[in-house]
Order: sequence, then structure tokens, then C-alpha cells
Amino acid sequence: MAERKSCSSRTGSKELLWSSEHRSQPELSGGKSALNSESTSELELVAPAQARLTKEHRWGSALLSRNHSLEEEFERAKAAVESDTEFWDKMQAEWEEMARRNWISENQEAQNQVTISASEKGYYFHTENPFKDWPGAFEEGLKRLKEGDLPVTILFMEAAILQDPGDAEAWQFLGITQAENENEQAAIVALQRCLELQPNNLKALMALAVSYTNTGHQQDACEALKNWIKQNPKYKYLVKSKKGSPGLTRRMSKSPVDSSVLEGVKELYLEAAHQNGDMIDPDLQTGLGVLFHLSGEFNRAIDAFNAALTVRPEDYSLWNRLGATLANGDRSEEAVEAYTRALEIQPGFIRSRYNLGISCINLGAYREAVSNFLTALSLQRKSRNQQQVPHPAISGNIWAALRIALSLMDQPELFQAANLGDLDVLLRAFNLDP
Repeated sequence: MAERKSCSSRTGSKELLWSSEHRSQPELSGGKSALNSESTSELELVAPAQARLTKEHRWGSALLSRNHSLEEEFERAKAAVESDTEFWDKMQAEWEEMARRNWISENQEAQNQVTISASEKGYYFHTENPFKDWPGAFEEGLKRLKEGDLPVTILFMEAAILQDPGDAEAWQFLGITQAENENEQAAIVALQRCLELQPNNLKALMALAVSYTNTGHQQDACEALKNWIKQNPKYKYLVKSKKGSPGLTRRMSKSPVDSSVLEGVKELYLEAAHQNGDMIDPDLQTGLGVLFHLSGEFNRAIDAFNAALTVRPEDYSLWNRLGATLANGDRSEEAVEAYTRALEIQPGFIRSRYNLGISCINLGAYREAVSNFLTALSLQRKSRNQQQVPHPAISGNIWAALRIALSLMDQPELFQAANLGDLDVLLRAFNLDP
């Protein structure tokens, strides 16, 4: 990304912009945090009078808050095109779905473009993959990932797996890249397959914990984080010494995690951090940040991610997680800075581009939000078109957020284009390159 995008608040936020000078020390079990826990659980709707919307199924989600009712804004925009009954019926249904936090997790059109392979645990492979017979597909996928070309990276990793279904590392990178490309469900399936092949893959365990958190599977997130400790040679002794800790047996449950289970896993991570003394383990701090995020302790999660960033300042995924946590802690201006840093490091990071757009909506910067959503959609489409893949899979989440941003801009003439998925019309309207 050539320039940093700045979103100014229309609501007069008094929060200071985040800067690297204000990073906190890592959490240690030997001392209490001075920061109080948030009163709401992870990604809960708060302040109904302000009509805040949340995206429950994504780690990279942010509260859409305004000083006045979003429903009021919606009705004002709706009046401009009241005669288009069919469109507004669809928009109203989508708005209600957003309020219930049932964000679209997959694009239905994309499902029609791929086919399921029962032998590969339900993962949907693209049927028209031009790289399916490519020699060295895995290595080429890593190269494309480094370049930030996420959709093509996915195609190369799928090709590598079709050539060798037992390649755990290819499944790992496929899962991580799917998450970065706004396809969490595919990420979970790929990461689960990786761990079936290689149970001690620590990167896959941590990535799976994050994906479970994004999709609201708190119990499974805790289990993955506990398994990360159990499989880690540095910390597995901590689990053996705590035989009385609650077990984790539930699978794919969206019920809130039992507080005793969450506290038990959190205690393991805090004790591990304490044992490390002044040495910061960025992976451990990342897990601790996820745990604090699960318990709604956003300030403590921010401390943990900042600690990890002192060791890995160029880790774009960490910057994105910091941004998501800042946003969920109602600190959207600081979140914008974190997302922008992630995009400076990895301009093709679609998840972070989407998250930046959500925070811009939160700040009332609707034009900037639309620009970010359109850029994300264009990146997904452009990559596929360059490789002559006939049916680009574009995220339904981004389209849904784009429609809301346009409704808040009083741009009724563009609502229909978004509803029809006419990306070219929208790109021209906002002077963006196709």
C-alpha cells in the first residue's frame, strides 16, 4: 500500500492514536493487571441505544457504533429510494441479520464454483485450478504468499495437496491463507486436516484457535490453546502438573465457554509467561491475547499482543489481531493505525483491509470504508482474472459491509449496483482502478 489511510472521527472521539512507544510489558502470572476486564463477553452487542452492530464470526471484527441510531440513518437513506420495494425488502432483511450477529460466513456463489471431496474432510477444492499439475506447487504458493497474492496462493496450495494429500505443511499454509482471505470455514477444515496429519504443529494449533474464536466456537478455541501448551516442548510439563484442571471435550459448540475452563487454560499461559521471566515468547503472548479476548478483557489482550510485537514488529497478522482487539475495546481510531500498519507490511492482506473498513464505519468515515471494501473486492477479483480463473470467489462478508456503508452515505444510486454485485460501476463511482 502506497499511502497510509486516515479516517477522522465524526463523533469526536478523544482516544489517542496508538503508537509503538506505548507498548506494555507482557502479562505475568506474578502480578495483577491494573487494567479492568471489560464488562461484556467477546463480541457481545453493547449499548443498544447506540445501535452498535457486531460481527461475531470473525477475529478481525469491530463494533459498528454511532452516537445516534444506525436505524435512523438507515430509514433516512431508505426514504430516498422508497419506491424500490424489492431492493429495500432485501436490504431490511440483511440489516436484521446483521443485528442478530449472523454475518454471512460464505459466498453462496462461491459454493457453486467448487466441489466437495469427501476424502479430504469436506474441503471444497476449486474445480478449475490452472495449477493442478504445476511442478513445485507448494514452493510457488509460498512465493505468491510472500507477494501478498492470497487467492492465487490458495490455488497453488490446493494443487500441492491434490498432488500429495498427506502434505501437512501445505494444509497448514492453505488454512492460514484462507483465513487471511476472509474464508474462515475453509481455514478451519484445512487446519483440522493438518493437525490430523501432524498433531504437534504449533502454528496450525494457534491459527485454529484464532479461527475458532472468529467463528464463535469458544470451547474449541480453548481446547486448541490448551493443546498448543500440551504439544509445546517448552511448556507441556505445566499441563502434566495440573491434572485437576477441567477437561475440554465439547466439539464445535458455539455456547459460551465455561468460565472455569477458560480460567484454567489462562492460568497455564500466565504461568508459562511467568516462568519465562524477562524473555518474551511471541507465540505464547499471542495465545494469551486470544484468551483475554475470549474473556472480554480487551485491555489485557492488547498488552499481550503489544508484547508479541516487540519481538515480531513486522508480523502483519499480529498487527491485525491488535487492531481487532482495539476495535472490540471501543478504540477504533487506534485500531485504524494497527490495521494500516498490517497493510503496509502486507498490502494484499484482505482480512485486514476488511477490518479497516469496519473501523472506518465505526468512526463515521463512510467514504473511506467504501474505498477499503472495494479495494478488497477488487484484489480478490483481479488476482483470479490475471490467472484466467473464470469464476472468482468473492467474500459475501465484504459485500454485506459495503452495502451498509453505502446506505449510510445517502448514495441510493449505488445501492442497486452493490445489491447486484456490479463491482465495475462502484469502482468507477469512487475513482478506483478496476
